Amino acid sequence: MSDDVLTQVLAGSAAAVFQTTLLQPFEFVKTAAQLRRGIPGIKQQVAIQPVKTYFVGASVLNIGAVLKTGARFGTFEQVCQLIAPPQDTQQAQPVANNSFASMQLAPWQVALAGIITGCVESVWIIPFENVKTRMIENAMYWGDRRDGEVKPTAPKASPSASPTFHKATPQDLHPRYKAFLEYEKKPSVGMLNTVVEVYRTRGIPGFLQGSMPTILRQIGNSMVRFTVYTTLKKRLTDPGQPTSEAVAFALGAASSLAVVATTQPLDVVKTRMMSKNAWREYTNALNCCYQIFITEGWVSLYKGAVPRLLKVGLSGGISFGIYQYVENMISQARHDGYLR
Repeated sequence: MSDDVLTQVLAGSAAAVFQTTLLQPFEFVKTAAQLRRGIPGIKQQVAIQPVKTYFVGASVLNIGAVLKTGARFGTFEQVCQLIAPPQDTQQAQPVANNSFASMQLAPWQVALAGIITGCVESVWIIPFENVKTRMIENAMYWGDRRDGEVKPTAPKASPSASPTFHKATPQDLHPRYKAFLEYEKKPSVGMLNTVVEVYRTRGIPGFLQGSMPTILRQIGNSMVRFTVYTTLKKRLTDPGQPTSEAVAFALGAASSLAVVATTQPLDVVKTRMMSKNAWREYTNALNCCYQIFITEGWVSLYKGAVPRLLKVGLSGGISFGIYQYVENMISQARHDGYLR
């Protein structure tokens, strides 16, 4: 049955691993662009890296993606079934291979299910996003060193800079500042070493940096994605017929394009808050957004929009396409008696 949670998790996980690995280069370019400060004295463009460097962070993201996407599809389907009218759900039960609960909901109900889904999946991805960001930041350092460039240091406000409500904590008072200096000279390479670095330099809170913008971004992602996807699906498909992989790909891509326009500033703030220098530059996410706007301009809040647009658009199509394919395959196997 289409409402089988195991089917949702298997289909979502298969789609997550495939699209995360395939599209990691877009994630690398996007994150690198967002980490570069848009102020004089700091290199703006992302330097050309060896091919393998563009897949840095894919390992940890794949782990998080399985948990996130399984939670995304499973939670969304379950929430839709909970808030759908009982009679509509019962009428949809005899026909397999479609998300009937969401097809019977009003747009505001789909948006509500998307918000709840975004909150749930955020819990899974924040630690993995922190490690991924640190891995990419470290790869940028080694790339700059290979090219003979000096590693950019944390920007300091000039005496004439506009006043802010940020109150910096003296660096030498930070209990982990010694470890921070150690890794600043020689950043880690590899997922496990980076996990150790994050813990040594920031402790457990280091895995939770950027939680608020991440949660808000995921809420926006899920709300926009599922609302647009479900609305288009109602208009373009027959609820009584299976959705083809090609149509699912097109619907997923279209819904994903709407995500970038609404959540890109949150994504930039999230990346900056997860950077290794965030603890000595910003007091919170709001302060981070304020400083980016004042010192770099509002355009910097849309850094990395192009690679993210490509990634989100393709990932939405790939995720929903492969998800639909796996769901169709499992449903067919059950229909033929291979699964129960």
